[in-house]
Amino acid sequence: MKHAVGVGLLFVAVLVSGCAGGTPDCGDTDTLSILDQAIEAEVEKYASQTQRGTPEEFRGILDTYEISNIRTQAYDEDVDSYQCDARVTYTYHDLERSVDFTYRVDTDQADGEVLVEYQTKMLKPILGYAMGF
Repeated sequence: MKHAVGVGLLFVAVLVSGCAGGTPDCGDTDTLSILDQAIEAEVEKYASQTQRGTPEEFRGILDTYEISNIRTQAYDEDVDSYQCDARVTYTYHDLERSVDFTYRVDTDQADGEVLVEYQTKMLKPILGYAMGF
């Protein structure tokens, strides 16, 4: 099976509620909520394909993952945009994996929605558990 996930690719997630006070920073609950949604979507997507245990066990990743070491790398005041990095750690069948990744937080100037672009390598541990590598 060929995988469409590459380390350099970016996904975009949108939080439809928007943000009245400007772009949320790297560790803001709105920003982390979007990253949580991305992780949850990937776990659900691959749960039925896992080669280690049952889909229900695989969904247990959602109870154990943690986003930590959140840092602001840069802030562009002109466009109200943050460049961030963090670490995500997953545990599945007593095996812990971590990966550092970067992400960017912006606000769509037309409609005020928060946009988060993140590296797909954030999801690599999920794929590793699901596909057995």
